[in-house]
Amino acid sequence: MTNKPIIEGIKIISKYVKDDDYDFHPGHDQIWFGAYDIVTDIKDILKLRKLGWFEDEESWSAFV
Repeated sequence: MTNKPIIEGIKIISKYVKDDDYDFHPGHDQIWFGAYDIVTDIKDILKLRKLGWFEDEESWSAFV
């Protein structure tokens, strides 16, 4: 994944995270950011999926 889908995804998820409390976890080839259920707008969910983000371990995740 290139940086643009990662940055766009983080921006979308950040709209739903309160008080700058970002839960970001990098792994070997995968990142996790925020709780999956905090994003409630279907348009944002569909955009995240189109960007390559998906649910894993109850978080939004993407392969890097």
